Amino acid sequence: MTRSAPEFATLRCHCGGVEVTARFPSRFVAHCYCQSCRTTHAAGVVTWIGFKRAQVEIVKGRELLRDYESSPGTLRKFCGRCGTRITFESSKEKWADEIHFPLALFATPVDRAPSGNAFVEERPAWAPLDASAHA
Repeated sequence: MTRSAPEFATLRCHCGGVEVTARFPSRFVAHCYCQSCRTTHAAGVVTWIGFKRAQVEIVKGRELLRDYESSPGTLRKFCGRCGTRITFESSKEKWADEIHFPLALFATPVDRAPSGNAFVEERPAWAPLDASAHA
């Protein structure tokens, strides 16, 4: 019997109050070194996976989600109970129809490995750089 590839992946916040499913294929998986992502996540790098909005369903905890506009047109959602950062959403043309999630939140496998580095020029010297991903 051949096992088929999964159709979707599930992510959860730290407390498990918010659960989201995202249907494959994903749009990308990439590491982001921008100041905004690093500060919001208190990390040297944030690895994102992007999906079209139509591929995403919040299956649990919609009422726990809180919004933070980190810059004009950029909305970041987080769990109001545990504080886990859940999404990056932008009204900017390039990403207007997408939702991006931190890869670390996925409880099940995703359909691709990281293949890009974004805003490398903002990376602090101490933050790890994935040399196998393209800049």
